[in-house]
Amino acid sequence: MVSRELEFFYKQMDSNLNKASQGGVVLTSFLDETKLAYLETLHSKDVRIKLDGGFDEAEHKRALFSPLDFEANHFKIKVYEIQYNSRYLELNHRKILGSLMSLGIKRESIGDIVCSGQAFYFACTEEISAYIEQEFKTISGVAIELKELAERLTIKRELREEKHIVSSLRLDVIIASAYKLSRNEASEMITEGLVQVNHIICQSISKQVAIDDVISVRHKGRFYVGTVGGKTKSDRLVLQLKFLV
Repeated sequence: MVSRELEFFYKQMDSNLNKASQGGVVLTSFLDETKLAYLETLHSKDVRIKLDGGFDEAEHKRALFSPLDFEANHFKIKVYEIQYNSRYLELNHRKILGSLMSLGIKRESIGDIVCSGQAFYFACTEEISAYIEQEFKTISGVAIELKELAERLTIKRELREEKHIVSSLRLDVIIASAYKLSRNEASEMITEGLVQVNHIICQSISKQVAIDDVISVRHKGRFYVGTVGGKTKSDRLVLQLKFLV
């Protein structure tokens, strides 16, 4: 069942395609992989759809709709490095995104948040960049500074591996273990449409996850299901999960 949010998005993208076919140029906010997949279904002999996320191999990207004969390449993306004192602050994807959201910034204004060693970077729309530079001063109460990057970075994503012991491969069980939630809390998030499995919203709490599944939980983050390493003496499963740092 398609959510109202996605129905509205589909109509927006169809409208963008129509505008571009009539000579207009439309730039979207950052789109996640679910929404980007929909763009692959759109076709028009008169329209070019280009994508960019500020990083090579970005997962969140802006889409630029334009007529075929119009060379549009300005995606209005800025990329910042977060400079911080690692003695007082341990950074991760969730803390950065949470701090940005606490400023009232919409998720679609923020692109990828990536880590390279102890360096963290994030992309944002140029339209929101001045506000971010002015207001994004702390994370978890610790002062930070932002440095805008002039050159494009190619960054290998880092994953943190964790071993979890679970009773089954049900989606609610895995999410509860991954984020230290109760089963009821995990179930509510799933039924409310806050969970995606392989970039598709899943509202079945009993869905069985599989190795290499990608699970995203809104406002929590994303992780990959790794190997199942046998069972414990109490017949519970030993599962490896890989979290984006």
